[in-house]
Amino acid sequence: MKTIKLKNSEIVPVYNALENITVQGRQARRGKGKLQKTLSAKNKEFLEDLDDIRSDYFKKKDDGTFAENNGKLIWLDKYKDDPEAQKKANEQTKELNKEVIGIDLVEHESKIKSFFDALEKDEFTGKEALRDEDFETLMELLEEAFEAKEDMKEEEK
Repeated sequence: MKTIKLKNSEIVPVYNALENITVQGRQARRGKGKLQKTLSAKNKEFLEDLDDIRSDYFKKKDDGTFAENNGKLIWLDKYKDDPEAQKKANEQTKELNKEVIGIDLVEHESKIKSFFDALEKDEFTGKEALRDEDFETLMELLEEAFEAKEDMKEEEK
């Protein structure tokens, strides 16, 4: 099964790279759109998990958002002077950021492959906001997914 694997911390940079790339052709555009839609859903899951961790350690306002002071979340009273609890919260957040997720390509493989092919052939334009690092991460993920399958086909021969 063909899968793109990436860390939670890579979701937004890859999405931003997609946002700043324009491709021609219906198949390639639909492949890009399918990736964006899937990444958006994965990011929503990540943010929900992050909120679950934060809810255990940080104060919330009446509207349900986290209370901040100078851009930093405010610890619950029982944790504001507890370095062990703070360390645990930071470790849980780091662990969540490093967690590897998978995006199954089977259902939309031909569209996403068409998008990948357009990128490989330089048949795209990038907006000024396209960061090289984000583009490189996107390409590495797509190369891993599609070239792994090519390698498997070669082994079967």
